[in-house]
This record gives sequence, structure tokens and C-alpha cells, in this order.
Amino acid sequence: MLVSPSRTGTPHKVVARFPCSQSQLRWWILDQLEPGNPAYNIAICWTLRGAFNAGSIEAAFAWVIERHEILRTRFTDANGRPMQEVVDKVPFKMSVIDLRRVTEEQRDKRMKSISAFMAKAPFDLNLPGLIRASLLLLDNDHAVLLTTVHHIVFDGWSIRVLGREIGEIASALDAGREPELPELPLQYGDYTLWQEEYLKSRKFHAETAFWRDKLGDGHYFEVPPDKPRPALRTNHGEVVSIRKPLDFGTRMEAAARDLQVSQFVLGIAVLSALLHRFTGEETILVGAQIAGRDDVDLENLIGVFINNLILRIEPPVQGAFSDHVAAVHETVAAAIDHQKMPFNKLVETLNPPRDASRNPLVSVNFNLQKAFLEDRTYGTFDLTGAPSLSPGAIYDLNFFMVGRPDGWRMSLEYNTDLFERQTVETLLDLWQQTYDRVLSEPAAPLASLPTASRQAATQAGTDAGLKRLLEAHPGVSEACVIEAEAGPPRAFVVPRGDYPEPIDQLPQTLQRDLRGQIAAIGRMPDISVLLNLPRLASGAVDRKGLTAVAAAPPPLAEPTEDAGTTPRAPASFTPDPAHIDALAEIWRDVLEVGTVTPEDDFFALGGHSLLALRMLARVRQRFDIKPDLAMLFQAPQLQSFAAAAFAPTSTPSVPSAPQETTRTNPWKLTTYRSGTGPAAIYTINHPFIYYRMTHDLPAEASVYNLNMFETEIDDELRARSFLDIASSAVDAMRITETTGPIALLGLCVNGTLAVEMARILRERGHEVSFVGVVDSWAPNYGSTVPLDVRARVRSGKRFRRVSYFATRLLTGEIPLIAFLKHFRLTLALMSKLGIKTGELTPEERANRDVTNLLVDAARDHGTAPPLDASVHLFRSQAVHPLAAKVHFGYMLEDGVKGTVHNLEGWHEYALTDSGIRRLATILRETLDADRP
Repeated sequence: MLVSPSRTGTPHKVVARFPCSQSQLRWWILDQLEPGNPAYNIAICWTLRGAFNAGSIEAAFAWVIERHEILRTRFTDANGRPMQEVVDKVPFKMSVIDLRRVTEEQRDKRMKSISAFMAKAPFDLNLPGLIRASLLLLDNDHAVLLTTVHHIVFDGWSIRVLGREIGEIASALDAGREPELPELPLQYGDYTLWQEEYLKSRKFHAETAFWRDKLGDGHYFEVPPDKPRPALRTNHGEVVSIRKPLDFGTRMEAAARDLQVSQFVLGIAVLSALLHRFTGEETILVGAQIAGRDDVDLENLIGVFINNLILRIEPPVQGAFSDHVAAVHETVAAAIDHQKMPFNKLVETLNPPRDASRNPLVSVNFNLQKAFLEDRTYGTFDLTGAPSLSPGAIYDLNFFMVGRPDGWRMSLEYNTDLFERQTVETLLDLWQQTYDRVLSEPAAPLASLPTASRQAATQAGTDAGLKRLLEAHPGVSEACVIEAEAGPPRAFVVPRGDYPEPIDQLPQTLQRDLRGQIAAIGRMPDISVLLNLPRLASGAVDRKGLTAVAAAPPPLAEPTEDAGTTPRAPASFTPDPAHIDALAEIWRDVLEVGTVTPEDDFFALGGHSLLALRMLARVRQRFDIKPDLAMLFQAPQLQSFAAAAFAPTSTPSVPSAPQETTRTNPWKLTTYRSGTGPAAIYTINHPFIYYRMTHDLPAEASVYNLNMFETEIDDELRARSFLDIASSAVDAMRITETTGPIALLGLCVNGTLAVEMARILRERGHEVSFVGVVDSWAPNYGSTVPLDVRARVRSGKRFRRVSYFATRLLTGEIPLIAFLKHFRLTLALMSKLGIKTGELTPEERANRDVTNLLVDAARDHGTAPPLDASVHLFRSQAVHPLAAKVHFGYMLEDGVKGTVHNLEGWHEYALTDSGIRRLATILRETLDADRP
């Protein structure tokens, strides 16, 4: 048995070990970002009246903890992978605080103070027993029971289970009888094992497709805050509430019945209409929770089964509320049909740009429920629910409604670092006004529903919109917009590191490119360029500092370093190259990728939060440093992460890094190396293969990679023509008038794409001097070859493949697993047998998906034009020697010899070592010949 220390130092015996569920992973990751954050606590307040015994209540808690393994669970880090361990026993002590002799005024103050402490005191997830309770004695027959549990082991439904069992066990102990409790055929660990298997099933893949279709465009909705959003998300929260008359519940039930929807659907419809009217946004995203207990055996278990759903709603601007309700009903029904997509997995699947200042995917939440605890009599005492304090705000705004026997309460929890209380009270008032209106007139036009004039919010919305537009531009890394006392707003932008144009021309470029979009939301701002934004010690942008320099900033200004400005690590600290290399090695192993460059983004390489935890654990083991997830989210590129992780303590540990932007162009441009001259070499896909070539190319040439390895291959992309895909690739190259000569290089179908891109570039007036085409047949050439010839060629290729890789295996160049992965039959067999080392790496899967996309598009492309002298054909050992005689099926322009260069190696393996050097030599000679 495993043994772990307890709070008292007494060893715990570990009796079971399980993986974490996806919901637990989310809370684990959040706790890694901010250990002990009280926002991840669930605070419960119960009132007891009658004859109760404090000793029986404490014993009841101990009984429940013994009965539910999840309450005897601790969480450990197994090389970056969180695991939960169940221990045999957890001592429990309930504090009893006697307030019976305290004056009523002092008693209320003490109760509020104790309640706040109980709700907000942190938990250590490394220790089992993530539950505590205090009994406040107010009178001989009146007490308040405060209970706090960490969300990683508990959810709202669990409140009902815990309350029932505490009441039943305590009353049974008082009466001297056995408590009547339902049997527990399962424990929470059984559920985690089931979920782990489910995530490998076909049903889960169907869930993934649904949510990608609904949320894949990356739209993010938020109510513009009153205050500047801090650089790092905070959880300081308060709640404002209003109690509705008793007939409100009756009216709500009647309206829902008449509209043939649930009260929850009606609530979502009301809230989305309110948010639409308040913000003017046409697409509203609201988070909501679902119990996740669709198996009867889970109903009596304590644990975190709850899942978050994201509801995307587009209110009909000119429609009636009743029409809006019907549409919301369909949206909610579809989401519930696909409720088994864990929120944590949804974030991994959609892979939105990481923003340490925001919640992923959703900023507004809604919940409607009857009180989790039924008010009941247990033996000689009554146990009833009461409102509890907010431990902290998880969302910007959380709208929730709770129905109790004494009526419904509408509450709005808000982040106090973002919103003023007056704004929240206005929203709460509008919320109940909207309810009252639609309950009386369900067919009311949406445009007639209540709204409010909110000049500050309107201006904040305009500023936020300008900020989003500026940061979506390919030349901008980050931006800040400040409203001027007179005249247009002032915008300060930081250029991207790879922006190809002169920086002093960026303001004019932005005003030209964004004129139409900015005009739709506000006035064109005056734009100034900064190397980086001045920041306060907290990490927030120093808006006062920007206001001070707004009078006459130079075209390019260095931030002023004073008491209110914190220099970022990359600007003041250069990490040791050995540290960068060591981190790159760890990233390669964790991400299972071939190459990691200083400019590479951890998440763009396929990383997600769980892989990040593994990587951080490896870094902590190897070095005497403690980087965390917050650091990685703010500095996801290897270079900036190294600067942050190894920066001296006088330097801020979390640098600001360029934010990712969501683009419709499927191609991403990665800079391998910036050259000293105008020549530019663009490699297509296979980013880790071509990087090795940069050292063999002339220093004057900039070397780039265009790839779609991070792009979701959806139906819209599959519907694009080959020409459209090639044109998008050219658009992503960011070529200026001074760029040239240009070289293109592609393997397999990417070579065909390079030929088409060269044609497009020349039509646009650019000079293309080299097009490298490796193992790439002309489109549709295969259809002109007789069937018997094709069969012989395929048979010969299979023989050559076995011979080539068998030789590499026997000479020790590759291991057995790598050998087996090169054949479909053995690869499928390893997958069936569950041999994970036989699975494709993320890069291999991305390469497969992108290749299939391009091959399918090329089939309809038609015949390629004759090749000119700039096209160089290369053949690896994977291609039959006869390919050289027919020039891979391409026609040649008059006078073009069409020499085919032979490379050693099989297909992509030909672009390693000698093969890549040979290709680089030919490319270098071509560029040298083109020099003036």
C-alpha cells in the first residue's frame, strides 16, 4: 500500500488510485494557476431549528466522509498528470462556536465574519478531506451550519445528497437507530474510469464534431466592463440579489407551460434578450451547467459530475419574444443532446487563443434551480437552506435564480475588478423588468423590451471593439484604447515581431485596412506605436501613463520606466541559449514533435493545459525554478517562456507576449530566420522537416514556413478549391514590394501547390526564381496511366518500402515500433492492441489530415500548365525511377530540360541529412545566380 502524510503528520494509507475526471482536471488546472483560490470553493449555509445535538452532527459528517470515497481523496502530480488517491481514513472535526450570549448586533457581525472566513479559506489539494464545517449556536434551538467543500470533489447536486445524509444520520444517532441510506453500487473512481473509456469512443467523436460546428469560429461574447480588464484574471466577487413576490414562480411556470418550454429555457431566453438589448451584440454566448448524472447509480453519489454547456444564441432583432423562445428551445435541446463533451475537452478541441485575463470560451453564466436542499424535518430538528456568501467570482457575470418555499430570488454575482456596483444593480433591475414584461406579454417584440442608457458601458464597448479590431490585424501584437477628453480616441499598438513593413508606417496601414470596420462602431482613433505597453506592477496596462504621453507621442516610443511601469522580461533579460535548448528538448518530448524553435508557441504545437502541466513538472524537476501555468499562458512562445522562467527575481516573471488572433485564412506563417537581404524562401507544410535547412542557406535570405497544421479541417475548408487554397497561402506570405527573389518548396502534393502559388505570385507582379517540387506528380496524371501499369508500380513501391525500412531497422537507424508504423496493417494492429507507442504523433496526424485535404482538392484542379526553368523536380527512393523520364507527368515549356534531382531516403526521410543539404545547395546556387 502507498502511504502519504496527513495534516497531523500521521501517515495515510492509500487504498485506491484513479485518474481525474475531466471536470476535476479543470479545477486542478485552475488551482495550479492560483493555488488556494477561494472562487473554487462551494459554500453552503443551513439553518437548524429544534432539538439537535452538535456531537451527532459532527459524527454524521464523519459517517458521510467514510461512506463517500471522494471525500477521502487527495490529488497528486504524477509527472505532470494529476491523479486522485483515496485514503483509508480522514479525521473530521467540526468547530462549534457559541454565539448565544452575544448581542444581536455583534452576533450578526460575527456571523458575517465567520461565514466569510469559512467560505474563502483555501484548501490544499495535496491533502485528503477537502471539506470543513462550523456550527454557529444562536440559541438553544437555533443554529447555523456552515459547510465549505472544494469544487474538485463536489457540485451543486452533491449539496442535496450531503444535506439528506447529514440530516438522516444525525437524527438516527439521536434516536439510537441505524440510518436509512441508499446503497452506493459505485464510487466516484468508477465514474472516472468509465469516462476515460468514453473519451476513446465513436460517440465522443460525434460530440466533438457538433461543438466544433457550433463554436468553431472563435466568437467571444462579453459585457463591456466599467474598469480596465487586469492582465491576469481575478476572482474578487460580490452578489446583489432581489427577492421576488410569491406569485412570480406561479407566473413563470404558467408562461413556460404556455410557450411549451422549461423554466430554464425561458430563463435563457430572457437573459439572452436582455444581453442583446444591453450590449447591442447580435450573437450571445452564455454558459450553463447540467447535472451530468444521467445514470441512476450516480444520483446518490457525492462528487463533481456537473458539466458546463456553452449556448450560442442569436436573438431575432425584429422578431417577437415568443419566436426567440422557440429558437432558444432548439439550441438548448441540441446542447443537451451533446452534453457529454467535458468543458475541459471542449477547450482543448477548440483551442482558443489563450488570454490570461479572461475565462476560456464564455464570460457570462446562467443558472436556474430549485434550492438544492429540500427543507425537511429530521427527527427532532428542521434543516433548511439559506443564502451563502460568494467565495469568489469565476465569471465576469453570473446570473442565477434560486427557488425556495418562500419564493424566488434573482441574484447577480459580478467581478468587482471589472464592474461597478451601480452597473450591476442596473442589470439586475433590467433583468427583472424583462421577466415581468415577457410574463405579461410573451409575444412582445424584442425591440420593445427594457433597456438602459449606459454611456460608460457604451464607450467601454466601443473601446473594446476598437481593441479587438486592432489586435486582429496581422501587424499588431497588442493594443490599448484610451478615450481622449476632446477629439477622437487614442490607440496605442505594439507591432508584431515579424511585421515586414516599416513600423512607422503601421498607423497609416491600420487606418487604411480597418477604416470600414472601425466606422461601423465608432470614430477612427489617433494611433501611436510603442515597442511595448507600459504596465503596473500588477501586470495591468498603465493607462494613466499612456494618458500622460498621449499629448504628443513620438512615432515610435520606448515606454518610460518609473514607479508605475514594470519592464517585461524579454525587454530586459536574455535567457541563456543552453536553457532555451534544454526547454526545447522538454517541449519536444512532451508534445511529441520533431523540432521546437524559439519562436514556436506551445499551444500552437498541439499543447493543451494537461500537457502544459506535464511540461512544467519536467522543468521543475530539471531546474531550480517554479514556472506555472499563468506564466505559460502569458508567454507561450519558447523564447519568451524561457525569458520569464529564468529571469532574475528583480525582473517580472510573467512577460507579455503577442496574443494569438483568430483568422479566416487557414495558413499560418512561421519565421524560421530573418535574413539580411530581400530574398525570401517559403517552405510549405512539414514545419519541423524544413527547419533543418536554414543553416545551409545564405544569410541574406529570410526563411519561412507556411503550414495548416494548426487549422481545423472542417467542411468549409474541404469545400474550397485547390486554387482558392493556393491563393490563401499566397495571401498569408505577407510579401511587400521589396521582397524578392522568392523561392517556394513543397513535398508531395505541397509541391503541386507550390507550382500553383508561383503562378499566382507572378500574376501579382512578384519575382519567383525557384520552385522546388519533391515527389510531386502532376494533378490527375495517374488517371492517364493504364491500370496494369499502375498496379505494377504500386507493387514495386510496396517492395521498395519494406526493403528500405527493413534496412534501416537492421542497421539500428530506427527502432521496431518506428518500423511498424510505416505500414498500414501493422499500424492498425498496434492500435487495436492498444500499443500507444504505435499511435501517430500530433505532427503525423496533422500531416495526414492536411495532405488528404490537398490531395482531394488537387483531384479537381485540372491539368497543370507547362513548367518553366524555375521549377526543379526532386525524386526520393519512394518514387519509381521512371518518374524522371516523364518529369512526374508535367509538361515542359520549350527549351526547358526538366532535370530531375535524385535524393537519398524515403519520401520525407529524403529531406534529412544529405537530402536536405543537397536541396539547399541547389537552392543556394539558384539564388546566387539571381543576384544583381
